[in-house]
Amino acid sequence: MLLIIDNQSAFIKKFKRNFLAEIDFETIFFDHNQPLNLPDNANIQGIILSGGKGNPYEPLNLTTNFVAILNFQVPVLGLCLGHEIIAVSNMGRIKKLKSYNNKKELVRIKDKNDPIFESIDHDEIPLVKKHNWYVSQLPAEFISLGESDTCVNEIIRHNSKPIYGFQSHPEVSGEVGIQIMINFLKICKLYDEK
Repeated sequence: MLLIIDNQSAFIKKFKRNFLAEIDFETIFFDHNQPLNLPDNANIQGIILSGGKGNPYEPLNLTTNFVAILNFQVPVLGLCLGHEIIAVSNMGRIKKLKSYNNKKELVRIKDKNDPIFESIDHDEIPLVKKHNWYVSQLPAEFISLGESDTCVNEIIRHNSKPIYGFQSHPEVSGEVGIQIMINFLKICKLYDEK
């Protein structure tokens, strides 16, 4: 089962309609401010923390994100705000950009051998971005897997656990982005290409 925490993201809803609806595994959605009450038989195999408005320091109630991260030892993928939540929850830091970033931007991959980039042959990939904040200081146990002209920590990963953060929105970034999402689902052992 895939657990998705929706932080008011239109992008994750689009991904759910256009991709997840066609996949043969169970997905459970919770709003960011909704208590995380799972059925007794829930077998969570992966977590996605969606993008959304605000940042981890503002009064937007993001408790469900932190509860999910702390209570399940499964692969996690943070997208935009979810990426920032992962960084902050692991003692990293975020800062505000000088201006709002709302464009598709080339992201340079630093380690193409990471499983999140399986079947991606390019050193640079175009990803949709829509954010005010960025991870300015990596948490101690994380490494940077990708950078862009606006973010040195564009893609991050825990150095020993399958916890990933993308400042961008691969879920709506075309074929390359969908391949990244598929790769994450493979890491969760939820997706098997036929």
